[in-house]
Amino acid sequence: MEHAPHRGTQLAPLLGYCDHQFHQLMDRMLRQYDISPMQGRVLGYLQRTAEPVNQRALEQFLMVRPSTVNGIVCRLEEKGLITRSISTQDGRCRLLSLTEQGRSFNNHFCIIAAQVNAQLERGFSSEELLQLHSFLLRLADNLALALQEADA
Repeated sequence: MEHAPHRGTQLAPLLGYCDHQFHQLMDRMLRQYDISPMQGRVLGYLQRTAEPVNQRALEQFLMVRPSTVNGIVCRLEEKGLITRSISTQDGRCRLLSLTEQGRSFNNHFCIIAAQVNAQLERGFSSEELLQLHSFLLRLADNLALALQEADA
């Protein structure tokens, strides 16, 4: 098996490389459906919520700017996978819901995500996966703390 090109000893470039490889694989597997990984994440998020979601909640979930969410939502709406409606409580608030076609596609997305996850975990023991998970959570906590300290 060929390893990733030499990335030095720092974690950030290696994590970036893994993220890039992950997105390339997801892009390839989702191409047949004309859906991006980010659009798939949106569909999955809407599937997991019992009620319509406002665009602000989606921005927070995806951790992206409002203009980015608006573009994603527009493309999903054009594809007939979601609908946008105006909240009865707040006319400024747009609510997002899956269409039947969107619900149906989410099943395909879950299968693809499971296949990609299986590729990620290939060759690892369950103990190694638990340890890796623990390490990644610690990295995430370190970054969150650094952000909080930078904002203080």
